[in-house]
Amino acid sequence: MVPKFVDNAAPIAREFTRDDINNSLGLLNGLETGYDDAAIKSYRLFAKLKSEGHINQGVKFQVSLPTVANVVGVLIEEGFRKEVEPIYEAALFRALDRIQAEIPHTELAIQIDLGMDLAYWEGVLFKPWFDNKEHVVDYVAKMIQKVHVNVDVGIHYCYGDMDHKHFIEPKSLQSIVDLHQQILKRKTRQLDWMHCPVPISAVDQLDAYLSPLSALLPLSHTRLYLGLIHPRRPEETRKMFEAAKKVVDDFGVGTECGLGRTPKGDVKSIMDISMELCTQ
Repeated sequence: MVPKFVDNAAPIAREFTRDDINNSLGLLNGLETGYDDAAIKSYRLFAKLKSEGHINQGVKFQVSLPTVANVVGVLIEEGFRKEVEPIYEAALFRALDRIQAEIPHTELAIQIDLGMDLAYWEGVLFKPWFDNKEHVVDYVAKMIQKVHVNVDVGIHYCYGDMDHKHFIEPKSLQSIVDLHQQILKRKTRQLDWMHCPVPISAVDQLDAYLSPLSALLPLSHTRLYLGLIHPRRPEETRKMFEAAKKVVDDFGVGTECGLGRTPKGDVKSIMDISMELCTQ
């Protein structure tokens, strides 16, 4: 059921019989993602550090959860995906429910991570298990709906970060804006933030890359964050920051794809650049 995984490449599909598929699906009874266990354990440390004054009292505990596509579309063989999707989605939602049951809502923020979803939306590289790309909107909207109204929720859009490379180099934010607009039409609760990447590959075409954001204005209650902080690249980062200010006058900044795979040697550079931009 699990294909050979290669960074930033579509897995090679293999053939399976109906019996193969049925027998394998039976192994998924009681499937758990483990996201809830990890989040709850981590929150206990977060709460301890916060009570000791190491973390500002206004800081919330963010749990980032990838959509079904980022597991089913990458780690499951093509012939199984359609039937694994509802099984995995149910497990994902059980984890989300438990996270919200165990962590105080005033302390919690949920980020929904979209990566493979953009490949499916743009119709590039990876083959989806569904025929209509609007299915991406369906499952993202459903996931947003599962977050309680008194828990902050946001979306992180990503073109992949395997080996710090994208599966494609986007020419602009147009696809992200198009997808986000469709999600906004379907959501039934407030979306508190969105995060978009601004890759180094866009540095010489920033006006074209960033201009689609104007279609989202005014952002109302959604806070925009741009992933334009690149370690050891302060000049390029400043150039991106100034270009963004020509399109939107109020936004936050961050790295392209969090800090999870960031080499320790890059952390100080990221912090220094962040401090510089946030004091302007």
